[in-house]
Amino acid sequence: MLVLFAACADTRHDDGPSTVSGTAEAALTATLASAAASVPTKLEKGLDLSVHSGIVDWEKLVEQGFDFVFLKASEGVDLADSAFAGHWESAGQQGLVRGAYHFYVTEDDPKEQAEFFIKQAQLGSGDFAPVVDIELIGNATKPGLSDPLHTFLDLLEEHYGVRPIIYTSPNFWDAHLDATFGDYPLWIAEYGVEVPRIPVGWERWSVWQFADDSDVHGVEKDADLNRLHPGVGVEALVIP
Repeated sequence: MLVLFAACADTRHDDGPSTVSGTAEAALTATLASAAASVPTKLEKGLDLSVHSGIVDWEKLVEQGFDFVFLKASEGVDLADSAFAGHWESAGQQGLVRGAYHFYVTEDDPKEQAEFFIKQAQLGSGDFAPVVDIELIGNATKPGLSDPLHTFLDLLEEHYGVRPIIYTSPNFWDAHLDATFGDYPLWIAEYGVEVPRIPVGWERWSVWQFADDSDVHGVEKDADLNRLHPGVGVEALVIP
């Protein structure tokens, strides 16, 4: 936005209203085109990482064709991923499209979890929408997971201005949640199949984690592998 304002400011006259010259208009158009081009229209190869992934050589990942990554930012109400800040900066420097996810603890307060994630993840234009990873049930979890999860998602959407992405597995989801989340982009985890099964409430997946604990050159320990649905545009998954 600062660039756009500067382009207009150069055309201001002291003796009348501001006007935009042909040169400034062309510069404005070029700026907008450049901004639009900063987010790829297609992504081919992705992975997700956390502190448990160990040391990451980001240049080697790019050399292998990885072009997007999801990074763990937080868990529950008080566990920040100690590698997140470094991973986030390095991924951005290498030009990968980045996403941040929160590991949802079913026993913890959803409002406190949302506030904690927001403190950790400063997302901006061109980043993936925020992600909630819900895949485990705590021993002290109260019945009825859908309402608190909706509370968590609503708070993230209010803060970031986009619908969050939900990460889950079909077996977990169908056993513990309901069909009221179909408007959220789905990141599904299922391995060893040709096509992932869709949980109740959705018609298709947007991101598929098709392999876990994989040996990836450039990642010290194991990593999970992901691909985007060929029918889902990148623009539908990122912050405008």
